[in-house]
Amino acid sequence: MKTSSTGDEISIPFAHPAFVRTVLDYLGSRGVQPSAVLERAGLAWQDLHDGQRMVDFTVFRRFVSHAIECSGDRALGLLAGAMFQPYHTPLGIAAVTSDTLGQALQFVARHAKLIFGGMEYQLENGPKWSTFKVKPIRPLCETHIFVIQSILGAYYRLLEAVLGRPVDELAVGLPYPRPDGEDESSLRYVRTVTFDQEYLTLQLPAKLLDEPSRSADPQAFFEAAQTCQRMESEQKRGEFVQRVRQALQERMTDNPDASELAADLGVSSRTLVRRLVEAGVTYSDIKDDLRKSHAAWYLKHTELSMESIASQLGYTDPTSFGRKFKDWYRMTPSTMRRELRAGAN
Repeated sequence: MKTSSTGDEISIPFAHPAFVRTVLDYLGSRGVQPSAVLERAGLAWQDLHDGQRMVDFTVFRRFVSHAIECSGDRALGLLAGAMFQPYHTPLGIAAVTSDTLGQALQFVARHAKLIFGGMEYQLENGPKWSTFKVKPIRPLCETHIFVIQSILGAYYRLLEAVLGRPVDELAVGLPYPRPDGEDESSLRYVRTVTFDQEYLTLQLPAKLLDEPSRSADPQAFFEAAQTCQRMESEQKRGEFVQRVRQALQERMTDNPDASELAADLGVSSRTLVRRLVEAGVTYSDIKDDLRKSHAAWYLKHTELSMESIASQLGYTDPTSFGRKFKDWYRMTPSTMRRELRAGAN
């Protein structure tokens, strides 16, 4: 996985840029300058117009924090989620052009990671109830309520689009305590809410699953579904690159070659090389990128000697490390350390 410039954070693709744009649209409607929130979160407009590249979780956390602070609205996630129209993404288009609500929900459960990649989605259909379960696969930290409410708002908007009416039958279980005072913003869109649940549950009477979609369109569904499959394939290639990065980061001192790391990952060296080429990178690219970011981190945050840093990065010869460092940064390690220390003072 990709490390940050400080070398101590892991890059985890998390949120579709279309959702982040929706949050910005809502902020704009409240008189908040979106550019200010983007700048503080370390995002640029161009980052949000690549439909294939998910926003990193570390960046997303900063974005959510600044967005809530600027809006002053604790229900920002819910309101932005409700603004997240189905036509914003191929997933939504496929859902609303399905034949029935049941087909739409099955498609969403199968492909929802294209919108929020850090969650597990399950659809369980029983004789009386259809239950959509959403479970985080990693801690959501301070974004927990925001993300849960965003999914609730987007899910409700999707149901409305499919059925063409308010969905009063929806019952929701929320994985956090009932808010203090009058701040029960989750009640804005649903009549039945329970708190302190293990995970988010969205429940509908099973009889609704056979209701036809108001926008059913077999050709549009097929085309959107094809796009979703292509996006998932690209996303999986990105996830494999992240697995390689993480495994290499854990063994950086050993400086494993591609065949050794492939064995760690349970694939052949030929498969590792092929899958990286499909993703547009090489094993050497990944190793170089990790060494580059870690070298700068060690220089800034430790008192390790150049020989020790070289060893930590898998170099047996400090001279080779020095030459490579000059290729990366156009200066020697010692010069960078002095500049970093001077900047900190």
